[in-house]
Amino acid sequence: MHRGAIWLGAFALAFAFRPAIAQTYPVEIRSCADPVTFDGPPRRALVNDTNMVQTILDLGLADRVVGVSGIKGVERHLVGRPEDIARLPQFVDRYPSLEAILGQNPDFMFAGWNYGFRNTTGVTPEALAAFGVKSYVLRESCIRIGQREPISMETLYADISALGAIFGIRERAEAMIASLKARVAAVEERLRDVSVRPRVMYCDDCYRATPPLSVGREGMTALLMRLAGGQNIFDDIADSYVWVSWEEVARRDPQWIIVNDHRIPVEQTIAHLTSDPELSHVEAIRKRRFIPLTYAEQTPSTRSVDGLEKFARALHPERFAGGSAQ
Repeated sequence: MHRGAIWLGAFALAFAFRPAIAQTYPVEIRSCADPVTFDGPPRRALVNDTNMVQTILDLGLADRVVGVSGIKGVERHLVGRPEDIARLPQFVDRYPSLEAILGQNPDFMFAGWNYGFRNTTGVTPEALAAFGVKSYVLRESCIRIGQREPISMETLYADISALGAIFGIRERAEAMIASLKARVAAVEERLRDVSVRPRVMYCDDCYRATPPLSVGREGMTALLMRLAGGQNIFDDIADSYVWVSWEEVARRDPQWIIVNDHRIPVEQTIAHLTSDPELSHVEAIRKRRFIPLTYAEQTPSTRSVDGLEKFARALHPERFAGGSAQ
């Protein structure tokens, strides 16, 4: 059985035995620094990018979706009922225009800054609000436009809690958060007294010679590194996802590299990294220490804890020799 199916089964069982949580409207949530009031649950939602689509699927909200973007060609990574995934209405463009978005007559959009919302395209919460469309911004991405709290698992839980309130499924969302917290606690217990933290790099767009995309200390992937008993080599950068130079990668000498298993095959990325003579001395490359994670596993989503568990087992296998972290 697929691990995702096992996880969803356990989540459903936990949900079934939770007391009901009353849901009333209007509800007010915080989207970055902005209060947004909902008078009722969205019925015609738009969702951008794989991680947020995965979260909507896991929350059982596929029937509320009238359009998704950013998943073309990577549908195979989505976990859920095949019929739900197959009937997700996709935009032609990865980043649809405001006109295309409004053409779907939506009442809500779930996206993030640089995960769908961009000032350069005119697709912003403010622009949507002018047409009566409410939105929720992925909490991690708020750093792109202002200050937010330092990244933690609470940043992810805030997203799930907000979606629960917005869609009128608070008890479902709270049950999911409880399940995720238990799994994180199990990993932390296994790694409680780890003293050696390997140097780790997140490597996206690493299948060619152009500068790669990595992560500073405010990205979800960096948080997963820390929780998994590793040390992000770019933790001195107070940002989320950042472009870096190969020279700096070589100088900082990661011992492990997280390879983004998304649009480019992992094998293609590894082939490039292991064939570049300028990187031949990098320990992770020399010893072929690569950890493939899907996009939803390493960015904020209901699958981030899947990524954490894979990551922790790779870095500290001796701590997981006895079986599951759960």
